[in-house]
Amino acid sequence: MATSSPSARGRRPRRPRSKPTTSTTTSASSSSSSTRQPSTASQLVAAIRRDDFATLSSLLQTPELDVNRRTPQGDAPLVEACRYARVDMATALLAAPHVNANVTSSNRSAGLTPLVAACMALAPHVVALLLQKSVDLLKTFGRVDAAAVCLLFCEANGRSDAQNDAALQILTQLLDYAQEHDQLQTLLDARPDKVNGLVHVAAGLGNWKALQLLRGFGADLSARNAAEHSALGVVELNAFQARSLQFCEPPRAQADAGTGRGRNNRKRHKKQQEEETEQTEDQELQSEADKQTFTRSRPDRAVEAFHVTRTVLELTKDSGVGAVFSRKGDEGVRGLYIKALVLAEVGLVPILNEIAQMADTQKEKAVYTDGLMYTVTSVYPLAVKNAKEYQSLWRQALDKRTSDKLEVNDAAQGDEEEKKSVPRTLGLSHEAFKMVLNGMLSHDSLSRRVKVWTLILMHLLDPYAGASPLTADKRPIMEECGQLQFFERITEMIYRSGTKLAFCIFDRNDIEEDESYDEEIEFHLHVLISLTELFLQFFAPYARTIRSRDNVKVLGISESFQLAIKPVKQLWILVNAALGSLDDAIATPQRFSLLLHLLQVIEQLEAAFVLDEHATLTKLFGIMNRFVKKEANKKRIKMVITEQTQLLHTIATSFPIPSTFTDKAIPLKDSVDMLIRSDPKVLGMDLYSLASIPGLIRLEHKVDYLATLAEERNGSVSVSISRASEANYVDFILQQILSTSAGNLKGEMNITLVNEPGVGVGVTREFFQIVQRCFFSTTGSQVHASTAKPAPHVLEIGAQWLQLARSQSPRNNKKRSDNEKESRAKRGRPTRSGGFAELFPLFEFVDKQRCSVVTIASRSVYVSKQVIETKRKEKSLSLTQKDLLVDSSEVDALKKVYLCIGRLMGLAIRNHQPLAADFPLVFWRFMMRDGSLSWEDYCENSDVFKRSLQFVLDHDFDAEPLDMRFEYTMDVVVVDEEADAKQSAEDSGSTASNSPVTTSMEMELQKGMGDVEVTNANKAQYVMLRAQQYFFGNELTYYQKIRDGFTDTVVKSDLKLFRPEELRRLVRGERTIDFVGLKKSVVYSRGMSPSRRVIQDFWEIAESFDQETRSKLLTFWSGSPLPPIFGFDSKYRSMNADTACWYIDVDTQMKASFCPMANTCDRRLILPDYPTSAALKEKLLVALEHGSVGYDRM
Repeated sequence: MATSSPSARGRRPRRPRSKPTTSTTTSASSSSSSTRQPSTASQLVAAIRRDDFATLSSLLQTPELDVNRRTPQGDAPLVEACRYARVDMATALLAAPHVNANVTSSNRSAGLTPLVAACMALAPHVVALLLQKSVDLLKTFGRVDAAAVCLLFCEANGRSDAQNDAALQILTQLLDYAQEHDQLQTLLDARPDKVNGLVHVAAGLGNWKALQLLRGFGADLSARNAAEHSALGVVELNAFQARSLQFCEPPRAQADAGTGRGRNNRKRHKKQQEEETEQTEDQELQSEADKQTFTRSRPDRAVEAFHVTRTVLELTKDSGVGAVFSRKGDEGVRGLYIKALVLAEVGLVPILNEIAQMADTQKEKAVYTDGLMYTVTSVYPLAVKNAKEYQSLWRQALDKRTSDKLEVNDAAQGDEEEKKSVPRTLGLSHEAFKMVLNGMLSHDSLSRRVKVWTLILMHLLDPYAGASPLTADKRPIMEECGQLQFFERITEMIYRSGTKLAFCIFDRNDIEEDESYDEEIEFHLHVLISLTELFLQFFAPYARTIRSRDNVKVLGISESFQLAIKPVKQLWILVNAALGSLDDAIATPQRFSLLLHLLQVIEQLEAAFVLDEHATLTKLFGIMNRFVKKEANKKRIKMVITEQTQLLHTIATSFPIPSTFTDKAIPLKDSVDMLIRSDPKVLGMDLYSLASIPGLIRLEHKVDYLATLAEERNGSVSVSISRASEANYVDFILQQILSTSAGNLKGEMNITLVNEPGVGVGVTREFFQIVQRCFFSTTGSQVHASTAKPAPHVLEIGAQWLQLARSQSPRNNKKRSDNEKESRAKRGRPTRSGGFAELFPLFEFVDKQRCSVVTIASRSVYVSKQVIETKRKEKSLSLTQKDLLVDSSEVDALKKVYLCIGRLMGLAIRNHQPLAADFPLVFWRFMMRDGSLSWEDYCENSDVFKRSLQFVLDHDFDAEPLDMRFEYTMDVVVVDEEADAKQSAEDSGSTASNSPVTTSMEMELQKGMGDVEVTNANKAQYVMLRAQQYFFGNELTYYQKIRDGFTDTVVKSDLKLFRPEELRRLVRGERTIDFVGLKKSVVYSRGMSPSRRVIQDFWEIAESFDQETRSKLLTFWSGSPLPPIFGFDSKYRSMNADTACWYIDVDTQMKASFCPMANTCDRRLILPDYPTSAALKEKLLVALEHGSVGYDRM
């Protein structure tokens, strides 16, 4: 049973609590005395709701009927007829005497008029009937009037297109009525919600079709609402995530306007339950107004985006689409997404052309231009980072080149033919190009603006579409690009930016309060880089078309470049003046290093153009072409300075450094030194190419640069080692270094000496001293022979490392099959019983007499006796690789060891620790992948062998053939496999007793070339292969492994900073200890001075030591027997490098019976105050002999 509306306010006497009798008929008479006769108004409303026109007509014949009377629930019959869109019934009611077309409902629908109800029901015929009467258009229902209701029915607000069309039809009726009755302006200015007029409601709802209609009736689309928001602002305030489904909504009919709380609410609810209506069969169905108004869904984002965009464009038809991007006050739109939608809908080119057509006298032109350039600059990073949301919009904005419609007359069909709409392709106009260029080169232009708009111009003009630069007989799309003034303007801005950077002249007016001085410097660095890129991207494709200032003749490539860069070259004067004023390290060296980098690139290009302008331009065009494509397709924004200088870096490494630049740079050596000491990173960012100029960049700065890079990386190389048991050094180091990931190998190094409290570089020095003794000794691992058992804590801490290491060693490798073990025995080779260390020695001296230069130790080559006998039967002494006996497990183990050694060498260089291993220069050139290595380089250590190969090159094989093939002679060890197998079967526990025999055989130089004869055509190839074999022997694979390990820790590109002799020096270290330099650099603490007797005695004793004892002293004092690579003086080291001083303390509290102590972490030697020189010498020698390991006092 239907109950009365909860909002009914009529009061009735209380009824008995017994269940009321239910009415079962539609008759006007009641079936019992307890049922009250319904009023005529209630019967009218019931008939309307049941769509019972006959009953309605009968009731309208009631004498003295007041059709304006409401039901007890507050419903007016005419309002209900409009709510349910009953046209016939509304017609009948309007024909009744004294009908009020503006009657309103009360209670649950307080204020609802027939006109508003008809608009809510989207009933244009009903509205037409009402407008034949005198109606009040401004009567409000909640926060809406009739016209505002019509605006709700749009697709952006969750309604259908059909609903929108019906609503617009009704709105047109209302506006026509208002115009006829001189109420139009009043209706347009009305604010039913006290804030928004019709324009603002339509804008907030995204109803652009209604805005078109309102514009036709003279509405002011630029008007502001009561909150002083423009229509564009209202669009933004109620769009997408901010959209409110209650924006300007009418109240729901069933809502109780007087809803209270607590006791009053309970009383009302009880009253509603007691009241029962006699019209049980008149249960209210949902009205047409409710169906239309309150049935909807949240619009799809794409649909909403379309309508919001069209709304914005509609609002800016008068002012131009540029107004959307205005940053002046609140005239434009603030949200980037809406502006991106407009860019995608209209296209960047049409917008630029439209703004460019504005007169220069219009103040809005500059505002719109600035706003558009700012918006595009802000949207681009979002397009790169947020591909899902912005990337497609960005592409649409760039690629859309057509106007909406262009009306043209078809002359063939006559003037009376209908106009046809055809799309018009638009290109960037000359005026628009000039406007963009002015915006890019304005004094307050930001670096990102220059960079982004350069990218856009490259996309729009596409100067790299061809395979080569534009020829002189052609003109650029934009004629300005072929004028010298265009390039001079850019270089003048470069000069201006460089001047401000050199002297810290900062005049930006948009600096935030929290911006630091460094951020300001970085801002100007980016500007300078962006302007340079702009210049080069336009010069490369148009260099051949550049004309003189009078536009009479085409300048040559070299001449035009020289004329264009004149402003930039003036920076030399400023740089010299600024650098000459530096006295010490500074906080912002990047501003000077970048200027030097820029000047270097300009000088390189200038010299290259003078030498061969066409070849240079072709090369530069290729570089710029790749750069432009890379910029257009990049996936993330890189605003770090090191990333921004990549183009300058590429050009600098692609062209030789001219003598003109070298002559200018050499006098600046001290200033360059000061810049790198201030921050070693400037070496990699800007001064990279200067490393190739001998004597300009100090070696210590190059090493400090590598160390700085390692410190800034996230990962680290961590090694824990115990010195309690030297027998496990190799396994510990190998496994931990080899198991470190490639990323961590580039990071900082952390060494832990188990159970020894040590921190700092002293621990690192001691670790690499262990590495030197274990891996680089030419007599085998010096610590492997120790038979001491591991200490308990070693077994506890390193059990997992040792287990994993030994599981991969030749002895315990589980992958080795029994056949491989038997194969080792068959070869007569002793079976190894230890781990990796049993493969030692890994290196040997090149010259056994001189014992200086080392190389990888050569290993014996084994061949089966049966193979040798077969060869002899065939009367052949030639072998191939498949004839050799190879122990794959040993080869794999050696590969791991040499890979680890390469990594250790790179780590040692980065940590400034020499390894006392002197490799030849050709080794380091091989490590640097020097493609210019000649056969003479491989033979540099043997003049005899070099002369023999020279004879081959000089010999005429056509005139006098020699019996030479691509082979070389080598000694092989012959193994009797059958005898060894028999011996092994008789006594499996013993090794083979047959002594191996060594013989000489011929081996192919390259696989499959053993039978190829040497001729004049291939003798150069033979000499190169033979020289390489002479140097590498059969160990080329191990050399390659060292190189792979080395580049695991030092990036290949960073290796180019060094020369081979520098790498050799870093790994070899200094052989002679400069005691004079040490004595000068020592710092005396605890109030001591060099004049104290015990200190004088110490220096007399130390200076009397031989080199070996001096090395022991350094080991005791610093942890390494070698002096610092760069000397004891740290004058030229960077501010953050390891520049620890050498200290001597005299502890007067220590007993004279104690030996001296040392703390290697900070190079501190502690001496008791010995009474005599003899006592000091005795105790010092004891300490040097027995106290060079650990920190214990004796």
